[in-house]
Amino acid sequence: MTAATLPALTGAHRLAKTGELAAWAVVARKDNTGFGRGAADLRRVLGLGQHFVCPSDRIDGRPPEGDDERWLRPDVSEDELAALLGTVKGILFFETHGVWHPSLLKVARALGVKTVCIPTWEWFRGNDPMWALCDLFACPTKFTVDVVTRFGWKQARYLPWTLDLDRFPARRINGPARLFIHNAGLVDRDDRKGTRDAIRAFTRVKRDDLRLIVRMQNDVPLPPLDSRIEVRIGDLADPGDLYAIGDVAIQPSKMEGIGFMVIEPVASGLPVLTTNYPPMNEFVRQPEMLTRLKWFERKAYANNWVKQAHLRLPRISDLARQIEWCARNDMAPFSAANRRFAESTFDPTSLRRQWAECLAAL
Repeated sequence: MTAATLPALTGAHRLAKTGELAAWAVVARKDNTGFGRGAADLRRVLGLGQHFVCPSDRIDGRPPEGDDERWLRPDVSEDELAALLGTVKGILFFETHGVWHPSLLKVARALGVKTVCIPTWEWFRGNDPMWALCDLFACPTKFTVDVVTRFGWKQARYLPWTLDLDRFPARRINGPARLFIHNAGLVDRDDRKGTRDAIRAFTRVKRDDLRLIVRMQNDVPLPPLDSRIEVRIGDLADPGDLYAIGDVAIQPSKMEGIGFMVIEPVASGLPVLTTNYPPMNEFVRQPEMLTRLKWFERKAYANNWVKQAHLRLPRISDLARQIEWCARNDMAPFSAANRRFAESTFDPTSLRRQWAECLAAL
């Protein structure tokens, strides 16, 4: 789930824009999807100078605002595209086919504009020859590096995701869990985020003192609910409010590209139950919080011609057992460990340095 609006740049983020990365732009949607939030994170944390806004396809997007945001529609001429790209040193873009201009890489290469793709491994079409025009794959998880390099592309490097810690509360959970939360975002037909699995597992736990809050951006059919479960539909004005309540986040994702629904509660200091499969288990490292997979069972995604796009199915009985375990045990060590991990991994100064050094070397 994402926010309807994002806060203005802070003083620290404005200072970041005075550096060399101010000559770069992000090419992405501007909306309430994960990619829209990701584009905002990239600009705020790295201090990118411009946002070339692509039209949104899944939900209503927002138009460019100010002098540092401009439309980049996929149907403009190559001359118009060249005029826009000529204003920057390099571009960062998500690997989402059909969103950005089909000649983006070709025109950028002709102009000497550096191109950095942030791949979402599950949809990565690694056999496409256009990737030879890409200067770098900036992979937000180590699992993504493995997928990209297996296709033979050597210009891949792991760079921690540019999560803006300032947007999230620093929670300290103490004692056994009583209030569980699940953030679904946009629920798709395959229920990638495991919303129905979270509900089914919770209803197996027969404790009247537990509650579950499910947040979704869209209204979809759900399994039978009991009186302990509350469903909230719609966006929030502040993304930090997603994690302002709750003792444990239940996020049994079947497949994650970057994994915002797992990273964000971890960064907020919430203990997180998630599926024991990458990239989810790159961020949740405690064995007690990792849900086992169903043996020898996986579901091909609707676009199963992308060979690695398979849903890994969580074992509902194991997730129910873990929910009950969290309700009996002190969550303080898990909360503190998650926040320490986030403050180390997503320290803004360190992130800017790592990304700036990598981009400067291109």
